[in-house]
Amino acid sequence: MHYVLMIHAAESRFATLSKEQGEGIMQAYGKYTKDLFATGRAGDCAALEPTRTATQVRIRDGKRLVQDGPFAETREQLGGYYAIDAKSEEEALEWAAKIPDAEGGTIEVRALPHMPAGATAVNEKLNPAPEGQKQYLLLIYEPEARWEKMSQAEMGAIFGRYQEFSKGLKASGQFIAGERLDTIKKAKCVSIAGGKRVLRDGPFAETREQLGGYYRVFAKDLDEAIAMAARIPAVETGTIEVRPIMDTSAYM
Repeated sequence: MHYVLMIHAAESRFATLSKEQGEGIMQAYGKYTKDLFATGRAGDCAALEPTRTATQVRIRDGKRLVQDGPFAETREQLGGYYAIDAKSEEEALEWAAKIPDAEGGTIEVRALPHMPAGATAVNEKLNPAPEGQKQYLLLIYEPEARWEKMSQAEMGAIFGRYQEFSKGLKASGQFIAGERLDTIKKAKCVSIAGGKRVLRDGPFAETREQLGGYYRVFAKDLDEAIAMAARIPAVETGTIEVRPIMDTSAYM
C-alpha cells in the first residue's frame, strides 16, 4: 500500500535555532532519507520553502484569482513530505515516527487510493532540472463532500480531465510526480512526546477544503507555476496552493 507522510512543523521554531542546530536537523533528515531509500520502497519526497513564499490560485466565474500566502493559517506548517510503499499502515506509521520533526511537530499519514492509469504517479525517468527551471509543488485543496454527491459518470469525467492535464505535463517534460490522496476519514497523525509515539485519527487540521493531492513540477518561474495551477480541474471548485521546493541536495 502506498502512503504519503506529510510533515507539519512550526516554521517559527527554526528561526530560533542556531546555525549549528539547523545544520543538525538537516543532517538528521539526510540520514532518514538515505535509510528510507535504502529499503527500495521510497517514492517521491521534497522539502518546501517557507509558507511566506506560498501563492493561492482559484478560478471563479471564469476569472483567475491569485493571492499571496498559504491555503490555511495553522499552528504548524506543511514543510515537506515522503511518499512510500509500506507493507501495512503500521509500517507507514513507524516510518512517520522516525521523521525528525515527529518530535515537536506532527506527521500526517495519508493513504493513496488506486488511480486510473496515467493520472498521476512518479516520473521514473526524471532528468536533472532543465537549465533555468525551478521545482514547485501544486497542492490541491477542495471539499471532499463534493465527491460524495457525484455520479460515477461525473467522477469519470473529472478523472479524464486530470489524465489529460497529467499527459500534458509529461509531454512538456515538466512533470516530476503527482498523487491523489485518500479521504481524510482514513488519515492518521503521528507525533513523539516524551519519547513515546502518540497517534490520533483524522487529518492534521480541520479546514473548509481538504488536501486531496498534489503535482510536483518544473517551471521557469512562479508565473508559469501559477499558470499550471490554473489548469488543474479542482481550481474551479477549490484552491491550488503553489509552493517552491527547497534544494536539499547537499544532504542527500
